Amino acid sequence: MRRARNLSVLLILSTLAILLAALVFVLAGNQDRFGPWLRSLSLPAALLLALVLLIVLPLAAAGLLKQIRRPREQEEPVSAPVPIADDLTRAAGVQAQRAGEFIDRVSDPQRKAELARELSQLHTERQHEVSTLYVVVFGTVSAGKTSLINALIGRNVGTTEAVMGTTRHGESHTYQLRSVDAIVDVTDTPGMSEAGEAGEAREIEARALAVRADLLLFVVDHDLIRSEYSPLIELARLGKRSIVVMNKKDRFPDDDLAAILAKLRERLSGLIDPTDIVPVAAAPRPMPVRLQRPDGSFEIVLEKEEPDIAALQSRIVEVLRHEGKLLHAANLLVRGRILEQEAKEQLAQERVRRALEVVEHHQWITAATVFANPIPALDILAGGAVQLEMISELARVQGVELTAGQVRNLAAQMVQSVLKLGLIEAATSLIAGVFKRTLVGFAAGGAVQAVTMAYLTRISGRAFIDYFRQGQSWGPGGINETVLHQFEQTSRSEFLQDFAGQFVHRVLQKFHPGTSTGPASSARKVDR
Repeated sequence: MRRARNLSVLLILSTLAILLAALVFVLAGNQDRFGPWLRSLSLPAALLLALVLLIVLPLAAAGLLKQIRRPREQEEPVSAPVPIADDLTRAAGVQAQRAGEFIDRVSDPQRKAELARELSQLHTERQHEVSTLYVVVFGTVSAGKTSLINALIGRNVGTTEAVMGTTRHGESHTYQLRSVDAIVDVTDTPGMSEAGEAGEAREIEARALAVRADLLLFVVDHDLIRSEYSPLIELARLGKRSIVVMNKKDRFPDDDLAAILAKLRERLSGLIDPTDIVPVAAAPRPMPVRLQRPDGSFEIVLEKEEPDIAALQSRIVEVLRHEGKLLHAANLLVRGRILEQEAKEQLAQERVRRALEVVEHHQWITAATVFANPIPALDILAGGAVQLEMISELARVQGVELTAGQVRNLAAQMVQSVLKLGLIEAATSLIAGVFKRTLVGFAAGGAVQAVTMAYLTRISGRAFIDYFRQGQSWGPGGINETVLHQFEQTSRSEFLQDFAGQFVHRVLQKFHPGTSTGPASSARKVDR
């Protein structure tokens, strides 16, 4: 844009110079005509002519330039207005309403109640003035989170030990800050990167608490490692306002501390403002002091040092005082989005569960239909008819409306894929081998064929579940890759053994209640 303006100025000035030069040339070349006239001009008239040439003409050019610039200046992009707390609060209300629509569709009563409680809390916080700001202290194990809270609060509110994972659950404490018009609730969290299932569960809890914070204090005691960097970036991208607290600064020489802080600022450039990376010493190491005894001898004692957190306290006060309401409103919006996502994930899980129930139901209908059909040539057709109904039900579970033609087309695609991949022969061979090994004395060919068709119905049903979950797409590998993947997933011998045993238990007992199913141990196994 600036380059275009410069070109316009240059063009106008060049045109003006050319006009002046032309005028001079004309006057000089026609002295016999204009000379007497020029010489006859009085002094005031000559001055007026010079004024026109030297002042009025440039002013006219400047006016023309202004007219050229004006539309371009109007095209300049207008900077977006800075969001205010009221705007974000209204947006949070709309977001909460969207989340509520998904929560209403959740079937699991316990999970629905949990999501509804969180939604109710959002509504309550949105409708009232900000009375409490939530600050969450987050970081890896033994980074000094609890020591930092003890220093902030001014008393020991949490246990600090040399072992990893001292804090087991989130612990909240009230923190009074001058110049902040709200109660500050400081929450300690379990540390990340703790080994074992219990440590993993505590890390999940810590992340959940961090996501719900108005302000996050992310505590480290060195340069960032991968286990710290990933969650910090994830939380920053969610919109979490964070202060990175470089703890235990007393353990580093000044040059080393400066190098670590510089590295942190470099790694977090564009995500965390440099002023929000603050070094502290929450629990400084005691200093050895040489004291003289009354008898004149000397002894070395360890003198406790006071926490060095003044810079962090000032930064927390500044952020909460100037941004507290905005942070709280933004947090309500983020929490509403997370709540909507959690409800969507719950609905997806419930859909998958219902879809698997549909597949299991139709696989046994297929088995019973094929086993009862005395004409082998009609077996696949009978199974195919059941498959049409299964496809329709799976579509309804996913909220997809299909025409009868679309259902038949999907069924035809599946049959072609199964035939092309040779899965009928492969499945028959696998099932027959399982019958020979586990159901001694049972040699009904119809059973093998029935279980084979039930097995293929299961594979195709699971493939259709993937198809609908991916937005009615077979994915980059197409239908053959999807079907083959499901076949490989369900071709394990232990699964096939249980699958054949369930057939005996469910289908054969229905048609032939007195049929022997082999050893008693086999019967007990399929009853699980």
